Amino acid sequence: MQKFRKRFALAAIGSLFALAPAVHAATNTFDGNDFTVSYGVSFTGPDTFIPGPQENVTGNATGVEIADMAGWKIDTMGDSLMLSWNRAADFMNAGTPAFIGFKISDTSSQLSDILDVSVTNTAYNSSATSGNLVEGFMPSQVTSDANNIYVNLNTAMWHQTPMASMGDPTRDLIALSVDFAAPIPEPETYAMLLAGLGVMGAVVRRRKAADKAA
Repeated sequence: MQKFRKRFALAAIGSLFALAPAVHAATNTFDGNDFTVSYGVSFTGPDTFIPGPQENVTGNATGVEIADMAGWKIDTMGDSLMLSWNRAADFMNAGTPAFIGFKISDTSSQLSDILDVSVTNTAYNSSATSGNLVEGFMPSQVTSDANNIYVNLNTAMWHQTPMASMGDPTRDLIALSVDFAAPIPEPETYAMLLAGLGVMGAVVRRRKAADKAA
């Protein structure tokens, strides 16, 4: 009987751990989750961002042209987010206003808190035809808080034809990796786990009662 109880307890604990990944899997990734991309300006910095065109995006989007957002498109996969210029025309931001660019926001509260964001395509690939970091853009121009990512393009540029000191058509991408906090289980998850523990407790008590009666 002791062996039965031990095996039962181990099986129950295993089943509880098995539930956890299924509950947590979707909240610390862009895949399948909705978020908002806004293109706007600020004359002092991202803290006073003035949104312009805005688009709602569902994660795992591939090459989605963002409507009215100055020719940029967005791709996401897992915790990665890529902003790429569509190469349809030259552009050059001279550094004013203080902030001009993107605000990526968890407006639907589907993502875990954002802990950090890093630029991943900083190494220059001379043989690439595209995908190098946008010219004039520095990784420090990406900032974030718990619910937002700010991508400041105030010194960024793209030129189809190389010039003496600028113009590199392969520099057309800003690739980001987002570090999300560990997701918090939904209240329904706690209720399900507690109900399971209650059922297991009832089974154990019933087994003890049967042992005494025998």
